[in-house]
Amino acid sequence: MMRSVVAAGLVWALTGCAGGLASIPLPAPGHVDTDITLTAVFTNALNLPVKAKVKLNGADIGEVESIHAQDFSARVTMKVSAGAPLFTDTVAELRSATPLGDIFIAVRRGPDATSDAARLGDGDTITVDHTTSAATIEDVLGSAALLVNGGAIRSLVSTVNGAGTAVGGRGAKVAALLHDSNTLLSRLNARSAQIDGALRNTSDLAATLTARRDTLNTVLAAATPATATLADNTTNLADMIAAAGRITGQLNRFPSMQGTDARSTISDLNRLSDVFNQIATDPELNMNIWNRMITGITHITSGPDIHAVGIVTQLAIGALPDKNYPGDPGIHGPDGTDWHAMIGSLRYEWNLLLSRIYGPEHQPR
Repeated sequence: MMRSVVAAGLVWALTGCAGGLASIPLPAPGHVDTDITLTAVFTNALNLPVKAKVKLNGADIGEVESIHAQDFSARVTMKVSAGAPLFTDTVAELRSATPLGDIFIAVRRGPDATSDAARLGDGDTITVDHTTSAATIEDVLGSAALLVNGGAIRSLVSTVNGAGTAVGGRGAKVAALLHDSNTLLSRLNARSAQIDGALRNTSDLAATLTARRDTLNTVLAAATPATATLADNTTNLADMIAAAGRITGQLNRFPSMQGTDARSTISDLNRLSDVFNQIATDPELNMNIWNRMITGITHITSGPDIHAVGIVTQLAIGALPDKNYPGDPGIHGPDGTDWHAMIGSLRYEWNLLLSRIYGPEHQPR
């Protein structure tokens, strides 16, 4: 009799094991008091099992009751605690603690959360725009394979090796470059206020130019004919400046006519011009200024007809007498009898100039 009972028990045990592990139910996370039912719509809920945990900030608040497909999406029914702070902006995400771990649903407040958001109630739905799906183990392994075999690591190694080759043996120069760059940045940072002021002034200048654009356009339009004239006569202007330069150079080569010093004719003319200017602007003009001119005149005109020493107390100019002075009958205006004196004076000055340039022995006869 005992043997029959034991045999029947063994048969029943073996029969129960014939169903496999698939027939053994998963342990539930625990009973949820005063629960409500929520539905979350996912585009993909692959590997999410029934009885999976629902977590809020890492704490279990419920479990998955059922999963069914509808309109090419996965509708997941969850039973969660009624006291959990879930609002209409709640976001549901499929996550896993480890790459090979079980999938669970993590809920949290959305990025557009507001203080006046309503609470989720029994039967409410978290729409697909507030849910995200977790990456499957196939996606993780595929991404890892692409990273390893796709050349990214190889390119990184090549880049590092190339940088090492370029810097090899030049560590001190690279360090100096980094130090100088750091110094430059420090100085720019220290003068940021000045740079900001310069940029602001430039901006103000640009704004002023923009505000006066019409005026500038008018000025440029008015200056266009003058600019065109200058452009058309550029060659003539350049030739004139060059000729003036050559004339000035030749004048600087002329020495003093008297030959007693190294001063040039231009120097004597400048002195005479200064004296004439003083005569024109002096309100108390007298003959002392003429005495100051005598020295310059004798240096550039050494003819015998101009040298004279005397004291002039009374002067009548011309052949006609003044009403207060009888006049000198020997004084007369220029006539033909004075040409030989003028020509002789010019001849004398010309010979003196030639002797200064060529020397006495080469003076033309």
